[in-house]
Amino acid sequence: MDYKDIIRSMKNNEFKSAYLFYGREFYLLENVIKTCKKSLNESMIDFNMDILDGKELTLDQFMSNAETLPFMDERKILIIKDFELLKGKKKNFSDSDEAELIDYLDKIPSTTVIVFIVYGDVDKRKSLVKKINKVGIVNHCDKLGDMDLFKWIKNKFRQSEVAINDSEVMYFIEQEGYRDKNSEKTLSDLENEINKIASFVGKGNNVTKAIIDKLSQKKVENDIFKLIDEIGNKNSSHAMKIVTDMILEGESVLGIFAMVSKQFKLVMQSRQLLEQGYTSKAIAEKIGAHPFVVNKALKQGKLFDDAAVVDMLNFILESDFKIKNGLMRDTLAVEILVSKYCQ
Repeated sequence: MDYKDIIRSMKNNEFKSAYLFYGREFYLLENVIKTCKKSLNESMIDFNMDILDGKELTLDQFMSNAETLPFMDERKILIIKDFELLKGKKKNFSDSDEAELIDYLDKIPSTTVIVFIVYGDVDKRKSLVKKINKVGIVNHCDKLGDMDLFKWIKNKFRQSEVAINDSEVMYFIEQEGYRDKNSEKTLSDLENEINKIASFVGKGNNVTKAIIDKLSQKKVENDIFKLIDEIGNKNSSHAMKIVTDMILEGESVLGIFAMVSKQFKLVMQSRQLLEQGYTSKAIAEKIGAHPFVVNKALKQGKLFDDAAVVDMLNFILESDFKIKNGLMRDTLAVEILVSKYCQ
């Protein structure tokens, strides 16, 4: 069964005794949990759904939760996130504990559903993985295929109450690069971009290619490149204009800080590898970045020494904390960043 069929069967109250969902598409993994919740009596959900941390789970905790009968509902759902054994690690489980758990999966009560959620990869060689696949379903939550992705994006724009033609949906997909071989983008990233576009356009209005270009991640990345260049060249007025325009186009200050921080970490990493004798091409291959990005980072590295980069990263980290805790206005933080490092 593929992911869609599994979710459809859950919505039809057709459950297996055990599931394992794993992968890097966090959006799909979280959707499994939402689907499980919706299958239960909402007023009794606290009694009939347990979400446990698999990093700290013991065999006794597992058995106790799995054996608990549902209360005023037809099933009890036990969700275990990032279970160590599925990754080939043994923190709280001995070999005998593991064997007992594997044996137990053949005896799961008919009123219990066990759902393992792993954010990342699992060790498919493990007997536990093989047993879950035998008694239930193992599903790799990978990137959506072309048609499913198209439908998903179209539906997300519809839910945001903005109009978008099929050609613009295809253009959006092309610009975002989600299906690119080395892309690290997830559905959550796409959803954030859709929300940003919908907020900019406004309910009932049309999404155009010009708007997609204006708000695209590629443009944002170029703006970040320009911002760092202007700070490095001590041009505070130009740097502040770039920041102001980005905010007006829907970017948050925290988002800008995160992207600046990410770029500076790349600058330091690229410079260190260059000093170790790596070529720019070899650096790009080693860190999994596009050669253009690495070359840009190496050029920007000439504008800042290590001490300045570390100081700026610490400032961003401290400002992030203050903004999130209401100790500083986000706009003030970014103004200080620009003025402080353009001196």
